[in-house]
Amino acid sequence: MREISILSSIGEKTFRTYNRIYGGFLWFINVFDLTIDNPLAIEYYISYLLVNVQGYKANTVQAAIQFFANLDGRTINISVSYPKVKKGVLKLYSLSDKVSLQRDPITIKHLTDYLKCKDKVDNFTFRLTSAILVIGFRLFARPGEVARLKWSYIKMLKKGRIKIDLSGHKTDFFLIEKPITIERNTKDPNLCPISILKSYMDLVRNFKDAESPLFSFENDKFFDSDGISKILKNAVGIVDQGVTVSGHSLRIGAITEGLRKGMSTTDLMVGARHKKEKNLFPYLRSEGLAGKNFTNTLFSLD
Repeated sequence: MREISILSSIGEKTFRTYNRIYGGFLWFINVFDLTIDNPLAIEYYISYLLVNVQGYKANTVQAAIQFFANLDGRTINISVSYPKVKKGVLKLYSLSDKVSLQRDPITIKHLTDYLKCKDKVDNFTFRLTSAILVIGFRLFARPGEVARLKWSYIKMLKKGRIKIDLSGHKTDFFLIEKPITIERNTKDPNLCPISILKSYMDLVRNFKDAESPLFSFENDKFFDSDGISKILKNAVGIVDQGVTVSGHSLRIGAITEGLRKGMSTTDLMVGARHKKEKNLFPYLRSEGLAGKNFTNTLFSLD
């Protein structure tokens, strides 16, 4: 009853906010080789949020982490300098320029053009980047979702299919998301996500274990969202210098492609893991304007 009482002490909206922040914190300490008992871990985390234009979350981080620590019956160590760091983060965030980034979609043409550039980059970079591009596109993936994938999240099935576990993503508050099954692309084998992923996995499996990141350099360290974004920018920069690419460009491109092919709103919501239809409105509106030649850039919002 103790845990139920703690869970009942906050509303559903607050729980979702706490769960998202706490999940990000656990990912952060894992990627940066920190421990949850490190009194400076929370300071580093809110500083990381500031760098990634999410400094406003500093107001809620301590409460979110403390809430889940209470559930686990664990004591959280917080340094005496934390209040000053938090105050500084919030002040710097209030002074920062928060204009929305302009982000273009990564298109199917970008993918196919990059896959023809095998001779322009080294073999490891080519296989890693190709897998990130094609798998990320197929999953409508956010950069953080690509970065957090573990080796054990990939299951090989019969008939050459694979299953990928994305549970715990941005909108999966209760870890109930079902794994996604991916079929072979028989119409265009050169773009087959399974063949491309398997080519990469065969190259790196000698230094991977179940808890290893699926995508990494030879150091077997997890990427963060910025690391994934850099890989995407480098890849598209080889084939198209006229677009502005960010980590979300893969997700934007996949939704754009779905719209162009006439996918229903319901199918897009399922594929992109959107919980509310209104979250698709920026994509729908911008795609419509682009079709009437009213804009050169399809999206400025995620």
